[in-house]
Amino acid sequence: MRRRIALALALTAGVSAASCAAGRADDTVSRPVSSIPDGGSDRTPSSDDDGVRDGTGGGSRSGVESMPTDADVALDDEGADSASAGDARSTGSAPDATTDDATVGDGSVGVESVEEGTGDVGAPAAGDEEEVDEEEGDTEEPSFDLGPDVVLDVDVARFPTDDAGIGGEPTTPVVDDAGGAAGDAVDEAQAPAVSGWSGVDRFLESILIRPGNTAASVAVSIDGDVVHSAAFGVRDPITGDRAEPQDRFRIASISKPITAITVMALVEDGVIGLDDPLGDAIARHVGLAEANGASANLTLRQLLTHRSGFGKYDGTFFRGGAADCIDAARAGLSSGVGGGGGGYVYSNMNFCVAGLAIEAVTGLDYEQAVYRYLLTPLGITGMRLAPTFDPGPDEIQHVTTPGRNYMETLGGAGAWVATPTDLVTIFDSLDVDSGGFKPLSVETVLAMLIPPGGTLGQQGYGLGVISYGDDRYGHTGTIESTHAMVLNRGDGVIWAITVAGQFPGESTALERIMNDAFAAGGFVAG
Repeated sequence: MRRRIALALALTAGVSAASCAAGRADDTVSRPVSSIPDGGSDRTPSSDDDGVRDGTGGGSRSGVESMPTDADVALDDEGADSASAGDARSTGSAPDATTDDATVGDGSVGVESVEEGTGDVGAPAAGDEEEVDEEEGDTEEPSFDLGPDVVLDVDVARFPTDDAGIGGEPTTPVVDDAGGAAGDAVDEAQAPAVSGWSGVDRFLESILIRPGNTAASVAVSIDGDVVHSAAFGVRDPITGDRAEPQDRFRIASISKPITAITVMALVEDGVIGLDDPLGDAIARHVGLAEANGASANLTLRQLLTHRSGFGKYDGTFFRGGAADCIDAARAGLSSGVGGGGGGYVYSNMNFCVAGLAIEAVTGLDYEQAVYRYLLTPLGITGMRLAPTFDPGPDEIQHVTTPGRNYMETLGGAGAWVATPTDLVTIFDSLDVDSGGFKPLSVETVLAMLIPPGGTLGQQGYGLGVISYGDDRYGHTGTIESTHAMVLNRGDGVIWAITVAGQFPGESTALERIMNDAFAAGGFVAG
């Protein structure tokens, strides 16, 4: 069962080359949207707008003609994507490297500083969004490097399903802030040996529920079936109510692949082209007469790959620089930048604007569109774009500094709340080997995994998805009091962990912690 994406690639020969050509060299015109296969006209949205939040909106996407596109949007399938040219990630950088963004053309490695003091390799192997603010610790650059993988005995892991509760009183092991010694210090004398999911849960609770962390949750799916979910800690430190598996956490930048999947569904259905210039249409949608300068040439491909030319804009999203995502987008579209012309620069502005682009071309609210194209067909309810304060029922209270408003400003870049089960369900919908509803064709999914100018399996940022190499892909999320990660291991196992608190200091450390938890449960082969 290991590394099955390669088999899917063999069935869709040429996808990798086509996707590489889309962003390979500065003098190469990106492939038109027509080259992304039509996912099928039966996967068009329902005309019934009711019930998109409660799961009653219908599971099939039909009646796309009821969703008007902006009459002023220029649907030019020949539009060039200059921003996605000549960039892919190096696979040889260490997790704690201090170099700036490594850009490559045609797969060759080079180093180029995209912004002084920033760059995806330069950040620790960490969560995501924007650069870490030393005083506030809002977000971290995404890392494309994970620790050594472990081989799981999947047959054992599948049986029994969710076999027991955690039980006993786990002790807290000594770990560093990155979770490096996560599996080394459990006191066996004080914590009786348990195995199976009981052992997984005991280990995760002992590691993740510690001073500063109030709650954590986990879900694991195998071959499309959610075989385990659990929650630890308290939903609200004031009330002391226990966290439950159905409780939703902030997922921060794991919101980005949710936005990207919705965009790609619209592309497959012919609602919009991946390389169509959209800046002016989005500008009108947010109340501007037009986009300024190069911003008019923005494309969805540029936004989803963080190659639009937008800068970091961290002050806009995290220090009261905007009232909401629309306000932030006005600032970006008025700046005269964007529209390509640069390498990879990770910026929440890209996905805030991408979420508004969905609204501009569909006439739907962003949340409605995500529910119609993705969440409702998957049977997911209760997810929402949450505010910075006042969590709703079954939502975890994240400790938040008074006066902040980042959840309102992030929008499609980072404002969703979800359960780990929701996250593994969403990522299972991208798995080419499992059953169930698939929002996208296999060809489109594989294209999403390839960094511009790279190849399938190469580390880097694709179309809203991080490729970690070795057929592993997913995303991380980090904002104040939030660490989250979802990972498709490439062997049929998908897991997600969400945390309310400051530990681990780097969100990608959750991969190492989860591997140690699998070992504690006896699910590691050999």
